[in-house]
Order: sequence, then C-alpha cells, then structure tokens
Amino acid sequence: MIDVTLQQAAEWMSGELIGDADAEPPGVSLDNRAIEAGELFFAIRGEQTDGHRYIDAAFKAGASAAIVQKDWIADNTANGPLIGVHAPDLALGDLARAYRKRFDIPVVGITGSNGKTTTKDMTAAVLGTRYNVLKTPENQNTRLGVPMTILELDPSHEVAVIEMGISEHHGLTYLCEVADPTIGVITNIGPTHLEFLGSVEGVAAAKGELLEYLDESSMAILNFDDLLLPKERAKGRLLGFGIEEDCQFRGEGFVLDREGCGHFSLQSQFFDLRIPGRHNAYNALAAAAVGAALDVPLSHAAQALQDFELTRWRSQIAEKDGVRVFNDAYNANPASMKAALLAAKDIDVPGRRIAILGDMLELGPGSEEAHFELGRHVQLFGINELVAVGEFADNMAAGAVEAGLPHTHVHAYPDREPVISFLRETMKEGDLVLVKGSRGIALEKVVEALGF
Repeated sequence: MIDVTLQQAAEWMSGELIGDADAEPPGVSLDNRAIEAGELFFAIRGEQTDGHRYIDAAFKAGASAAIVQKDWIADNTANGPLIGVHAPDLALGDLARAYRKRFDIPVVGITGSNGKTTTKDMTAAVLGTRYNVLKTPENQNTRLGVPMTILELDPSHEVAVIEMGISEHHGLTYLCEVADPTIGVITNIGPTHLEFLGSVEGVAAAKGELLEYLDESSMAILNFDDLLLPKERAKGRLLGFGIEEDCQFRGEGFVLDREGCGHFSLQSQFFDLRIPGRHNAYNALAAAAVGAALDVPLSHAAQALQDFELTRWRSQIAEKDGVRVFNDAYNANPASMKAALLAAKDIDVPGRRIAILGDMLELGPGSEEAHFELGRHVQLFGINELVAVGEFADNMAAGAVEAGLPHTHVHAYPDREPVISFLRETMKEGDLVLVKGSRGIALEKVVEALGF
C-alpha cells in the first residue's frame, strides 16, 4: 500500500481517527507478531481470539496505527493513533475496495469448487512471461485474504490474479466488490461446503455470483465441460476451455503418459505438462485461456506450463526406496477425491495402488452417505488397498467392502497416527501411495513422518 495517509485511510473506512493523521503506512497486518514498521494493525475479533488484546504489542512492534471497534475506544487507551470503525474486518474490505480504484489494470478473479489455487498459480506463471504480476499468496482466498492481497498492489504491477474462495451465499459478491475483477474464471462446480450451501445447485448459484458481478465490458472464462456452470449468466465476452466440448480453448488430442501427465494441442500449439492428472490439464487450459485473453502467445504459455511446479501438498509425487507417494493432502471434497483417484489410476504402477483417504469436511447432513459412496468407488480406480482416516472412516470402509474390495484390504482408523505404522509395515517397492483428505485431517504429516 502506497501514498495513503492515516486520514485518507480513515475516510475510506468511514472511521474516526484519533491521533496523528499524516503517517503513510506501507501496508497492513492482522498479526501483531508479524508487523513491519509503520503498518496498520487491524484488531479483528474471531472465534479463537480478539485482536484488541494485542494492540499494545502491535504498537511496540512498530505499528503506525490500530484499527479498532469504536466501542473499544470508550473504555481503553493505546500508545498510538487509533481509527475507530464499526467492524475492523469489514473496514479492511472497505480500505482495499477504495485502494483498488487507484489501479487501472486487468484483475483476474478465479473461483470454483476445485483447482482454484493451482489455476491461480498457473495463470500467474503464464502472465508472468509478459507482465509484472501480483497474485494471491498460497491460498489466501478469504474475505480477509483477498483485501490483504489487493493492498499489496503498487504501480509496478501490470495485472493481478486473485483467488476467491467462499463457503456461503453472497460471499463471492463481497469479494468481487473488493477486488473488482475484469476477467472471471470458474474452474468447475462440485459438492463443496454443502454444510453451508446446501446442494450442488447451491454451489453453482454461489459461484455464479462472479458472473453476476462482471459487466458487459468484462470477460468470463468457463469450463465448458462442466454442465453445472451457469454460462447463461455471463453478460460480457465468454470464452470456454475444456477437453470434450467444442470451445475456443479445447485441448485437442488429449493423452496421458505413463506418469499420468497430460499432453494436448491448443490452437496448433503443443502443450506438455509435467504434473499428473486430467484435472490439472483443465487448470492449465484455463490459465492458457487467460493468457491469450491478455495477449500472451500460446507458445509462451506452453513453456510456462511445462516448467510449472505445484505448491506443496498438491499432486506432488516423491519416490524413496522404489515407493512413490502421491501427496495431494491439502484438501478434499467428493469431486477432488475422484479427480485424485483418477490421476493415480492413470499412473503406470508395477506394484499396488494404496489410497490413504481422510475425511471430507463441511458436507453437512450428507457426510456419512458421501463417504460411503466414495468407498464404493475406490475399486473402480484400481485401488488395491484402502486406508480410511477420520470420523467417517467406517462409512468409507463399509462402502468399499460392499463394492467388492476384500475386507482384508480395507482399514479404518479414527486418526492418522496408526496409518504411519501401517504404511511402514506394508509399503513395498513398486507401490504407489495416494494421500488425500480435508485440511483438518492434515494427512501431509503422514507423508512427512515417512520421510518423503
């Protein structure tokens, strides 16, 4: 954040400034332990803690001012300037929304049930062959993460790539109002956050808020192979990507090699991916489409995607002593589970395919059935041994046994610790071990414990 005084920031946030108005904070922070000199500290109240407890620590760390709730000011004092607002979390969005208006650059907003982070990183890699790109760090795609990224904009940036994740209706509208995307990408629609969105149709409606926000001067880039995507809601220019359906960015002649990596031709340009999974080919096609929309030659996109490396715990394959681990442990839902299982099936394996599958969280009342159904499908993906982990492990295991996987090859554990011992005793040269589960299960710790 540059050239913004405390007085200007207070006005943008409709806040009351108490103290020096002339300081120009270089950025913002939500964590008093990570403040850099001069930054604004937002005292946000959450489920686990209250940022107002750390205001003094923030000033000691060098904060130029603290954004606090107005009612806190009446009973407290601080060792520096304060800006009193109705709600610091919403004020952060207000600050970012106003700051965004200073930059007349393309902003790519990316959402979808699966593949958001990988598509965001691929898109930034493609655009980075021509432009100076700001992108969402890691998967900071929330109502706090999106404003924080926008506030990192500076005059050197020529385009921004913003990941947008939501778990409730109207959440995407809010993120769009903050980031003001000029190009919107929806990767796919699937059964995610059903606890809050109710149904797959509810997910489609929530993700479609991106299309509602984009106006006639904007561009929507959609997965044309996904029949649930509400293409008719696009008001501006519409581009499609896919493998099956006819569209502008169709991966022609798509094949997978022995390692499960995709190869295809796009408008006569050949693409060689070095990361496994059909789903990652879709992510690459979306990134190439964004690049083409912003005048990046397909040849540059192809090279960027060939060189692309995934972030941790996403489709990463490591090998030790002849055993390969397919670490896709970052998160999981029914659609992404099946995508990972398909990717594992498409890899040439001389030994067994062992699936370590953790709970899929936030599925609501249908959680038991969803895990049972996942278990019923694992054998279809060539899985020889299933290890289910978590609260719904028994449901997943029961589904696998009912579908015909021998009960001696099906194991259920309430937590991840026994899995480590099981794998140490079971893994053999030639095996492929797929590891996937929701973030709360943290199955990457199994991979780390095994030394991969």
